[in-house]
Amino acid sequence: MEANNSSNRVVNGAMMYGTAMGVFWILKFALVPLIFTIPFTSLMFLGLTAAVPFLGYFFVRQYRNRYCPNGQIGFMQAWLFCLLMYAFAALLVSVAHYVFFRYIDGGTMLATYNSMLDELQNATPEMGEMVTQYRQAVDLIAAMSPIELTIQLVLNNIFYGMMLSLPTAFIVSLKRGNQS
Repeated sequence: MEANNSSNRVVNGAMMYGTAMGVFWILKFALVPLIFTIPFTSLMFLGLTAAVPFLGYFFVRQYRNRYCPNGQIGFMQAWLFCLLMYAFAALLVSVAHYVFFRYIDGGTMLATYNSMLDELQNATPEMGEMVTQYRQAVDLIAAMSPIELTIQLVLNNIFYGMMLSLPTAFIVSLKRGNQS
């Protein structure tokens, strides 16, 4: 019965903190269309992206301090919590991705990127090979439907979440939390 309670706590906590992480990712994703018109937003986006592991650590630490006996958490429990938190966040942000690519963007972002590649190729002809490779990548993305693109982004987010979960779980499981 105790293991079931622990599992429920992990899943419920991961849903709660995953929702917060997902909202953070949605707000971060809202900057993407502005990157091409307002250069400062690209710096904001990169800064917020760099903050994701720290926010994940903060959430796992909060979970440990609030729900784990004596503020201690094992590596496997912390790792499972991290994996689930990032998975729930990826599912939530996927809704925003799909709505954006299906109903809002209409290919505008990729067209803007292509025009930027044209300008780059005209300004620096020696970069022709690299521009060609980027254009092939953009064409590959443009051939994807909104649902295919969304699924790809979900898989990317879950993969990156898996990678971030290992060091985060290790660090959180080493430290003892505050007793509240």
